[in-house]
Amino acid sequence: MTNFGITRWFLGKACKLPPRLSGRLDIRRDIPVVMRDGVSLLIDHYFIKTQQAGPVVLIRSPYGRGMIFGMMAALIAERGFQVIIQSVRGTSGSGGDIQPMRQEKADGADTLNWIRKQDWFADKLFTFGSSYLGNVQWAMACEAPDLIDALVLSVTLSNFSDELVSFGGFTQAGTLSWTQTELMMTEPGAKLQRPKPDSLDHAQKHLPLGTMDQAAFGKTVSWWQEWINHSNPNDPWWDAYDFSAAVKTLEVPTIMIGGWRDIFLPFQVRDFETRQAAGREAWLTIGPWAHASAGGMVEALRQAITTFTALKDGQQARENDRVRLYLQGADIWREFPSWPPPEAKSLCFHLCADKQLSLSPATEEGAFTDYVYDPANPTPAIHGPILMGGKKDRDMKELESRDDTVYFTSEALDRDLDVIGPVKADLSIHSDCEHTDFYVCLCDLDKKGRSLQVLDGYLRLRPEQPQADESGVRHITIECWPTAYRFKLGHKLRLIVASGAHPRYARNLGTGEALATATRMVVAHQKILHNSEHGSSLSLLYVD
Repeated sequence: MTNFGITRWFLGKACKLPPRLSGRLDIRRDIPVVMRDGVSLLIDHYFIKTQQAGPVVLIRSPYGRGMIFGMMAALIAERGFQVIIQSVRGTSGSGGDIQPMRQEKADGADTLNWIRKQDWFADKLFTFGSSYLGNVQWAMACEAPDLIDALVLSVTLSNFSDELVSFGGFTQAGTLSWTQTELMMTEPGAKLQRPKPDSLDHAQKHLPLGTMDQAAFGKTVSWWQEWINHSNPNDPWWDAYDFSAAVKTLEVPTIMIGGWRDIFLPFQVRDFETRQAAGREAWLTIGPWAHASAGGMVEALRQAITTFTALKDGQQARENDRVRLYLQGADIWREFPSWPPPEAKSLCFHLCADKQLSLSPATEEGAFTDYVYDPANPTPAIHGPILMGGKKDRDMKELESRDDTVYFTSEALDRDLDVIGPVKADLSIHSDCEHTDFYVCLCDLDKKGRSLQVLDGYLRLRPEQPQADESGVRHITIECWPTAYRFKLGHKLRLIVASGAHPRYARNLGTGEALATATRMVVAHQKILHNSEHGSSLSLLYVD
């Protein structure tokens, strides 16, 4: 056994993977696979030396075929699978030019067809991967659903535009960070490296956004230009990024793994709900992970191996309940037959005068709380789901101390409150800017006085979206990140309201000018109404 074989044995034990069949692998590298347009994409093929043929697991990656992805491929192969890891078009030696996500339907289908014609393919073809590596699975499922026998998708979504131009805005920091990573992979001989989160700080306040790629990287980046010039989420141009049709129609087992602090979570949960409503086979696990957490990667790998092994052996994909959730604050796992939990009950907190969050509706006449948002000094994103990095300390006191935020706090809880399910904020607002943003953050105010971020939500408003009433008041709903969180006895709920979370979301300059070219800024005067005529509230579900 080689040193690498011994390393994989220890990793398998540490990750609690099922026993391997053999540690003696053959790895054939840099095999070209020709696509329908003549472009060759490179694959590496992992398999046990004595295994002539077997079920296949396909991993399609824009981040190279080595390091963590190669290790995952080897760990899967040791357990009796032929594993193919492929570099997508324009990356790590594969031909052509990368057009992120837009190219993956055809290339994925061509690869599936090629695999099924090989003499080492037998019986089943599975797909596996996280993030972009999960999104390409939905692309393949759109183009060639009959060629896939099961999917395991981690921290991903079926429609990339949902996140990129999410909730009407533009996810600036994550997109810039991903661009930095992907530019590495388009260079010949490049190796995947984790960028330093602060290495792009110098560019985050650059205007206009249309030249932010030049400020960050010293050159124009094709996909950045395309995305920033199609910043309206309703633009038909985004249809090429939408693979959600497969979510409802795909007839094979689908395993989804997400994290409570993942950037894609609301959209992945929506995908699960879509399959659930359509009566399709789907299982959902959500753990205490961010997008790139090692724990989430290990969980996805473990579930992939156990699921594919069961299907290979003619058994059911899974036998447990369809939904498995990590209850934050209690540090325990809960299982439910569906999402949201069928036993969940509704609870509504109302924003009231004196910064109160009350179970009773506001009764004061004309009450409101106001603040001023200045895009020249944008409200920062202190915590919350981001692509890379992030602070372990979730205390939001820094945000609460700013003049451009307001917050509302409940009474101390007289018992533990397990909030499990979707969360939304319904706000009555008045702004002197038709183009403006609103951001909310739900916090757990503990007995030490720490205001710990639990979840948040964001929405960009445009004229007539929504329509203002005769007094200029607009009623908006902010769909927040879903959660499973225990607010403990004696703790308080706190809701922060602001109009920015920069640079996580590109700041709203207040003019409505094109995102790619806008530089002029307008200060917004904001009012949150909480009175007998115009109420504002926080709605959630809880489980006894």
